[in-house]
Amino acid sequence: MRTLTLMAASLLLAACSTPEQHLVGSDRDSHGCIGSAGYQWSALTSKCVRLFEQGIRLNPTDASQTSSAFVLFNTDQSKAELTLPTGEQHQLARQGMEGNWSWQGSGYTLFPWKGYVLKSGDKVLYQGE
Repeated sequence: MRTLTLMAASLLLAACSTPEQHLVGSDRDSHGCIGSAGYQWSALTSKCVRLFEQGIRLNPTDASQTSSAFVLFNTDQSKAELTLPTGEQHQLARQGMEGNWSWQGSGYTLFPWKGYVLKSGDKVLYQGE
């Protein structure tokens, strides 16, 4: 009888315990950006951004690649922030004269041509509108 009472009490206590709940949108990063809502930190703009809404999508030129890169510009387009599909971010600075600009940094060159083209060395990696 004692064993039965202990088992019943154990079952009752187990049924009353509340499992840990994870609320949607409670996954803020160190900057307060909610990753599950598509936000990530932009050092260029100093705020949380949704790249697919605010950035320019650059599609891969290699057919075996399926993920896009994104680029954000500051207001005067003197700087650009490149986000690769891995999440790696690179700051690019504008070079050249007006009408012949490119943005360069970390071994990447972004230049306007039928939209934008991103190269690493002589290899074209991404292009987009």
